[in-house]
Amino acid sequence: MKKVLFSITAMIFFAISASAFAEVSIGVIDLNKILTESPQVEKAKTDLKKKFDKQEKDLAAAQKKFQSAIEDFSKNSPTMKADAQKAEQQKIMEQQKKLQEMQTKFQKDVNAAQEKVLGDVLKKIESIVNKLATDKKLDLIVAKASLAYNKKELEVTDEVIKMLKK
Repeated sequence: MKKVLFSITAMIFFAISASAFAEVSIGVIDLNKILTESPQVEKAKTDLKKKFDKQEKDLAAAQKKFQSAIEDFSKNSPTMKADAQKAEQQKIMEQQKKLQEMQTKFQKDVNAAQEKVLGDVLKKIESIVNKLATDKKLDLIVAKASLAYNKKELEVTDEVIKMLKK
């Protein structure tokens, strides 16, 4: 009797679960594709390149100057007096420290700008995804990266990209 009751309960549970899942509508987005094809991301790359171009050139010039100083020291150090050699080493060490500070500042500035721009783009994508979910009456939209498989009919990536291009 217990087995029969358990079987009936299990069948009812599975029937209810199946009908609940049948009513859920799902969409899938490929965030990598969206970011790759987004005009906002392309514009952001161009803007960041322009914004940091001078700083990047200054950094490259400082690196070249530092490398030149090391080469000069290597070439001239055997004939230098000990005091001059020590002073030149100190000068090179200070130059290296300044160069490292420049590199660190540049990297921090670039990372902060990229994070801000990416955050703005992701907010726009999120609002588009929310609008699309409302318009298409989707209950759930998941990222393709977290899925092993999905039907092509569930893909809404191209629609998101179209909306981004408007």
